[in-house]
Amino acid sequence: VGFLHRRRVWQEKNNELGEAMLFFGCRNQKDDYLYEDFIGKAIGDKIITELHVAFSRDQPEKIYVQHMLQRQADSVWRLLDEGKANVYICGDAKYMAKDVDKVLLEIIQSKGGMSLDAAKQYITKLEKGDRFLKDVWSA
Repeated sequence: VGFLHRRRVWQEKNNELGEAMLFFGCRNQKDDYLYEDFIGKAIGDKIITELHVAFSRDQPEKIYVQHMLQRQADSVWRLLDEGKANVYICGDAKYMAKDVDKVLLEIIQSKGGMSLDAAKQYITKLEKGDRFLKDVWSA
């Protein structure tokens, strides 16, 4: 959630902040949502405009970040297509990052009317422009 600090500094310097959607996931809200207050303050202060949280173990059916991302496909594509979005993927490299990558490719293909190869090139372009960044790890 380090990017929230950067956005706060920009706001304090009277820079206009664009839209920011945060997709955050953890197992249990009660035990694992360590940044709940910090993120809540960011929403209240308009540092981020939308929050989509997935708690994978708080209900019988597992809900992950990629499910939340898919539900917001139209908004995600609009921000990407308008050139206003940066994508940060943070978390588990073995499962989560791969699943999020897959959904992001599907969104770009379906909403952008692109082939799989064109969607991959689109992501490469985002990466080269520092608009698609990953901070992932494996255990």
